Amino acid sequence: MNRRHFLTKAGAFSLAMAAPSFTRMPGLLSNAHAATLAEANFAMPARLPQVINLFMYGGASELAGNLTNIQEIDAISQNRYPEELLQPANMEQGQLTPNGFWRDAGGMSMEAMLASGDMSVYRTINRIKDNTRAHRQSIYSSQKGSLNIDGSPGMGSTIAAVLEANRGQLDGSVQLGGKTLDELVLPFVSFEGSSVAFSANSDLALPLRLRGLSLNENFDNPYTRADDEYSSELNAIIRQVESNVMRTRFSKVHGGFELRSRMESLIGGLQTAADSPLPSLPLNSVDGSPDVDADPDTGYLRYPENNSFSNRLKAAVTLAIENQDTLFISLGDGLGGWDDHDASIREYAPRMQQLMAALRAAMKHIRYADVSAGGQRDTSNIIINVHGDFGRNVNLNNSLGWDHGNNQNLYTFGGHGIRGRGALGKIVGKTEVFGSANDNRLYTRPTDDSYQAEPMSIAASTFRYFGVSNPTVLTSDDEYNPSGDNALDETVAGERLS
Repeated sequence: MNRRHFLTKAGAFSLAMAAPSFTRMPGLLSNAHAATLAEANFAMPARLPQVINLFMYGGASELAGNLTNIQEIDAISQNRYPEELLQPANMEQGQLTPNGFWRDAGGMSMEAMLASGDMSVYRTINRIKDNTRAHRQSIYSSQKGSLNIDGSPGMGSTIAAVLEANRGQLDGSVQLGGKTLDELVLPFVSFEGSSVAFSANSDLALPLRLRGLSLNENFDNPYTRADDEYSSELNAIIRQVESNVMRTRFSKVHGGFELRSRMESLIGGLQTAADSPLPSLPLNSVDGSPDVDADPDTGYLRYPENNSFSNRLKAAVTLAIENQDTLFISLGDGLGGWDDHDASIREYAPRMQQLMAALRAAMKHIRYADVSAGGQRDTSNIIINVHGDFGRNVNLNNSLGWDHGNNQNLYTFGGHGIRGRGALGKIVGKTEVFGSANDNRLYTRPTDDSYQAEPMSIAASTFRYFGVSNPTVLTSDDEYNPSGDNALDETVAGERLS
C-alpha cells in the first residue's frame, strides 16, 4: 500500500500515537520557558479541576453585566441609548435588573444564576499593562496569560507542561483515579478547532496525549476507522501487531492502537450520552410549574433549541461530566463574534441572551448530574470561565456601535469544590465613567476603592486551580511583565444590589 495514502486515509494519528511519550528539546534547562516552569511551585491539589474556557472573540461589551453607570453614560454618549435601558426591569419595557444587568441581554438568566450561587461576575477586569486594544495582542495575552504573546505557550499547554513536570506526584495518584498521565483519555480538548489556548511551547515538546485534540459538538474524531478501501489493511496491521511476538517488538505501536481502541469506545459512549435524555429537573418550589429549562412533556433538562451555541456547550459539559480525565476544554462561543462597531444594541442583546440561556442550562446540567441529585459523580470540580480579548467603549458611536475598550466582565461559573462556595454568588468590582465621547474614548474604569485585575489573572487563577501556588511566575516575562500577574482574589467581598 502507498505509505502516503495510508497516512492520509487510514489515520496518521494512530501512528503518531506510537511516538515516545515525552521529548525534551536540546538545552531545555537553559531556556526561558523551562526556567519559568522550574520556578512554579506545584502542590498536589486535593482534587484536580475540569476547566471549560469560553472565549468571546472580539471583546464583548460589559453592558450586559453592568448597566450601573447607564444614566451617566447616556447623558454624555455621542448618541443616546434607548430609554428602556435606563428604566428598572419591573417597569413596562424596562431593562435594568435589580443587580444592574441588562434584562434582554441575558440579564434574567444572570440574576437566576447569581441567586442560585452558580455564577459570579467580575466587573473590573481592566487592562492597564500593555494598554492595547488590538485584537491579536489581546487575544493572545488573554489565552496565554502572558504579555509575551509570541514567546509563550497557551493556557492549556502551560497546564499540560506543569502536569508533565510533576508526573512523579501525579502518576498513580487518587487525583488521577490511579492512572498515569499517559493513560488519561482526552485530557485536553478544543471544540473550536485550532485555539490559541493550545499554542505550543517552542522549548518543550509535550507528549502527544497531553496536547489539545479537536472535537466538534457531534464528537466526530480522528479515531474512528472509516469503512473504506484502507480500513481492512489497517485492521490487518492491528491484528498482526496484537500478536504476542509483534507486541513485544512494536510495543509503542501496540500502545498507540490500544489507545485508539479506548478512544473509539469513549467517543461512542459520549455520543450516546449526548443523545440520551439529560437529568430531570424538579418542579418550581413556589408554584409547582415546570422549570424554565425543562421539556414540558418529559421534565428533562433541555438546552435552548434555537441557539447556535448551545450544542457546542452541551457537548463540552457532557465531555466533562462523562470523562473525568478531561481537564481543560477550549470553547469558542460560535455566536458570530463580538466586534460590535455598528448596530451593536440590535445584534448584541439577542446574542448575549442566547449565551446566558445556554450557560443557565449548562449549570443545571452540571448540578443535576451530581451524585447529590442522583447522578454518578461529584461534579463540583467543573468550572466555566467566560471572557474575551478586551472590553468595549461605552460611547454609542455614529454607527450605533461600540469601539474597542479596556474594561470587561469575567463571568465565572461552578467549581465550588475547587475554590469554595464563597467564590460564587457575588458581583465584584465597581465602575465609573471616564473620558470623552467626542474622542470616542468614553469608557468605564474601576473606582479608586474597587477590586481590579488584569486579563492575565484569569489564566493565573486557572494555573492555581491546577496546583501552582505562585502563578505569577507563569504569567511573567523579563521584557514585558517582570512581576507577572497573580490569580484573582476569590475571597474579596462582592457587591449585591438585591
